[in-house]
Amino acid sequence: MMEPLMCPYCGGAELIEEEESVLETEDEYWVIYHWRCTDCGEGFDKVTAQPLDQAFEDSDDEGPLWS
Repeated sequence: MMEPLMCPYCGGAELIEEEESVLETEDEYWVIYHWRCTDCGEGFDKVTAQPLDQAFEDSDDEGPLWS
């Protein structure tokens, strides 16, 4: 996943990545990346979703999706 270049609220570039979350539904596997801007204090998320069967196929190739 590419890191964000700037805060969507203030345009600041001082961003801290917080611990990611994962969510598994019947059909999809979601990874939710949490970011916080140190300039304005706002938090924002980036969500990636994959079909459940594809997510676990990719994890065999790239290692675990979470640590």
